Amino acid sequence: MAQTIRIKRGTKAQLDAYGKLSAGELGFCTDTKEIFVGDGSENILAGRAMSGTEASRPNSGVPGRMYYVTSANNMGYLYIDDGTAWRRVNAQKLTDLTGTIDDIADGANFAKVKKADITAGSVNKVSDGTNTKTAAEIKTHIDDASRHRQINDTAVTATSLWSSQKTNTEISNAVRGLDWQDSVGSRAITAPPSSPQAGFRWIIPSFATGAWSGKATQIAHWSGTGWVYYEPKQGWSVYIHDENKNYVFNGSAWVRSGEANQTITAGNGLTGGGQGDTVTLAVGGGNGITVSATAVSARAGKGIVVNGTGIEANIDQDSLVYDSANGNRLTVAVVDGGTF
Repeated sequence: MAQTIRIKRGTKAQLDAYGKLSAGELGFCTDTKEIFVGDGSENILAGRAMSGTEASRPNSGVPGRMYYVTSANNMGYLYIDDGTAWRRVNAQKLTDLTGTIDDIADGANFAKVKKADITAGSVNKVSDGTNTKTAAEIKTHIDDASRHRQINDTAVTATSLWSSQKTNTEISNAVRGLDWQDSVGSRAITAPPSSPQAGFRWIIPSFATGAWSGKATQIAHWSGTGWVYYEPKQGWSVYIHDENKNYVFNGSAWVRSGEANQTITAGNGLTGGGQGDTVTLAVGGGNGITVSATAVSARAGKGIVVNGTGIEANIDQDSLVYDSANGNRLTVAVVDGGTF
């Protein structure tokens, strides 16, 4: 007859209450899955490294044993027995390490700095990979007042300064390239306003008259003293005040890019949406669902029953359970693979 050998067992709390295991007695904690062996005075976790002072460490000769120094000399070090000697495992000080910084290779994110390129703890050179300059050379360049007082409106070198007029012109050109992003008042006014307010803007429609004649699709900006016109480029987008809508230039005309204050959510079998003022949502048919002009019906089958009450599902409360306490959900209760 087969025999079953079982060691003393119980929870960790029960072991603690039981106390010391006898020498050689094993105990298994059913909750923490730990195994302890007793020595008559304490319960020792199986697999735990030996510990104590370095002076009380046993002689080497059993490969794989580990010993942790708990006090006195070399406290905190862990040793492993290789069969002939105890070898230190962890390093706690830089002096425990061998080799030099020169042994460390440059990495992907960090690199070494040559000792010759460090002065008083600071890097004394900078380089872009082609040009290398020392701190002294950089300082000499910065302190050279003659280089930084040159004003040349035609040159673009790093040592050339522009006049205030040239600087203002460049800033104006840069800002002008961004002006198209501002909103416009309307795209339907054909005649330029007689008393426009400075900074106001309009999209010029077809058949515009007066100063706007022949400038269809352009953006007219009243600077306060005259009209400034912007030729739109494909992708430009503006908000039009009197329509409360966004428009985008497609390369030839301004077209709607979506309702400014419109939110449409479609799902659960609904399709639809768009950018117009009127949006149509449709219910999709299929998979047993029939959609007619005035009603939606379901075809019975595969556990679905259609009757005068409505649409019902066959819930056996065994493999399928109706969970009314958690959002009226259908859940899978039991999956039984059976026997071979």
